[in-house]
Formats: sequence, structure tokens, C-alpha cells
Amino acid sequence: MTDNVEEKPEVRYLSVVRKEGGEPIIGIPYREMSVDPDLVASFVLAVIIFENRQLKNFAKEGYVVVIEEGEYVVGLLIVDRVDDDTPYRNALKEVIAKFEKTYESQMQAWKGDIRPFREFALDILQIYPYREFSLNMIPRLLTKSEATPDYQAQIPWSVGETDEKLQTILGYINGKRTIEEIMNQSEYEDSEVLAILSMLDRYQWITLTRKLEDTSILIKVMDPPRFLVGVYGEQLTSIVEQCDGKKSLAAICEALPYNMQAVKLVAKNLIDAGVLGYSDNNKEDKL
Repeated sequence: MTDNVEEKPEVRYLSVVRKEGGEPIIGIPYREMSVDPDLVASFVLAVIIFENRQLKNFAKEGYVVVIEEGEYVVGLLIVDRVDDDTPYRNALKEVIAKFEKTYESQMQAWKGDIRPFREFALDILQIYPYREFSLNMIPRLLTKSEATPDYQAQIPWSVGETDEKLQTILGYINGKRTIEEIMNQSEYEDSEVLAILSMLDRYQWITLTRKLEDTSILIKVMDPPRFLVGVYGEQLTSIVEQCDGKKSLAAICEALPYNMQAVKLVAKNLIDAGVLGYSDNNKEDKL
């Protein structure tokens, strides 16, 4: 990421805990922490539940723990230290309010089974997805060899209606549609699509690439494998040698006696094979 891009404080952990007994209902770890988030949650619950004290936030080793109480549950959101926790608090209030509205009857007749609540992760991830994406990125399903050793790790939130939505979104992923195109074709809310894609990315079901444009500037990363040279011949070599990190794809096409669409197809395959890469390491690459 370039120096002129301001990094936002990271969300580290979000959990919802039953207020009366202190049972963890749902917990979503986002990023690594130097402290155990479960221990932090236990401390907070001890203060709120057992000592009957109000606690809105506290700082611990560079993190801020934002706390919100509902009628039945307590929400905890751990983020990097910030001067103003208002936007995070408002988001957490929204999470708690929606959870209690959705599961009020289950909270009133508590049976100790937390499995029915896993679907609510989709609601949380609509507010705080695992990752943010540029809408011009193209998701592609990973094959087993590419995703080793965590090929299609089980997604704990893929249950019930969430699983149905996830399977539908998988059907839109063909390695050609951009995220924006998937959102436009899907019947689901944009936030749901982005939340599901963040699940698929987190658990290594997909990888994301940039859309190849006429203005894209490509650079040679390595020599092409022999089998690709065997398929495309001298045309491939001439395209690769033109990718110097300075010329746009349109300029490369003008310099070569080949059809633009043919050059794009070969360039796309070379990018997928790791032979070519985008020369501008901009924010879109990171999202």
C-alpha cells in the first residue's frame, strides 16, 4: 500500500455473549491479537455480570474494547486503539439490536444450544466483513492444488439460509464476472454479497484478480513455462517482452500485429500463470 493511503484502525474481534449466564453465543475473530480475546471477554463479563458495574470501554495493550449491553446479550468489539469509538459503538448497537429482535424468543426460552445463532454471522459480516473489496475485482474459484493446505476450509457460518445464499453466490463466480456484476445480477443485498465473498476469501474458496483493461500496465514477472510457449509460440514471447511496466495494454497491442482481443486473452492467461503482473502496486491490489 502506498504511503499516501491512510490505514484505518482494524477490527480485531466481535462477540455476542448471553447476559444472564455469560455463555458466548457467537464470536468472530478477524485478525491476530497479542492478547487472548476470550480472556478479555471474560474480564468484561465478570465486571458487568458478576460485579454489576457499567463498563462502556477500556484499553488493553493497544486495543480498545467497545462494550454495549442489550436486554439479553452483551456485545464486545475489539479494535485498534482509537480516539473516538463512536462509529464502532453505533455499529455494535446495531448488531445487538438486530440480534435481540431476531432471537428474542430463543433468549427468553434459553436452552443452551448456540448452533441456531451461527446464521447471524452474516448480519455481522454485512457491517464488518472480513475484508473490503474493490468492485472491479474478479473472484475465481480456487482449485485444490492452489489452495493447499487449507483448501475450502469449512466455513462455520455456512448453515441454514446463509448456506443457501452462499451456494447461490458460488454459482455466479465464473472467473469473468466482477464483484459489481455479481452484485447487479444477484437478488441479494449488496452488503450480503460482499459479506459472503469475504467469507469465501477468508476460508480460501476464492482468489481475486483485477480486471484487465486497455489502460492496464503489465510487467514481466518471470519467463513463461515451456508448455505455454508451446501453445502460443513466438506470439507469446513477443507479448511478454513488450510488458516492461511502462506501456499500457493498448499501447502493446498497437506495437504488435495481433488482434486486441487475442492479446487480452493471452495476457489474462499469463497473469493467471504468474508470468505477468500489474506494475502499479496501488490500493486496488490490496483490497
